[in-house]
Amino acid sequence: MSSFINQPKITNNNRKPDWLKIQVRTDQNYKELKAIVRHGNLNTVCEEALCPNIYECWERRSATVMILGDVCTRSCGFCSVNTGKPVWDDPDEPHRTALAVKQM
Repeated sequence: MSSFINQPKITNNNRKPDWLKIQVRTDQNYKELKAIVRHGNLNTVCEEALCPNIYECWERRSATVMILGDVCTRSCGFCSVNTGKPVWDDPDEPHRTALAVKQM
C-alpha cells in the first residue's frame, strides 16, 4: 500500500525533454518536392499515411508515390492510408508520375 503513496504525481502538463524534440525543417528541397507533388496531382504514402518522417524524406527529395489514387489494398495497423479496392480512373496518372519522378 505504501508504494502507491510514494509514487510521484503524474500530470498532463509534463513537457517532453529537449533531447526528444526535433525542429521541423521545411527548406527549399521540401518546398520544391511538395510543389512537384501538387502540380502533378499525385498521392503519396507520406501524406496519406500521415507519416511523421515526411519532412526528413522530402528534404532529401524522396517520396513514395501511390498509383491508382489514394486507396491501398493493405490494412496495416500503423498506417492511416484508406483501405479498399483502388479504382483506375485516371489514364494520365502514369505520365504525370513519370514527369514528377524525373523532376525529383
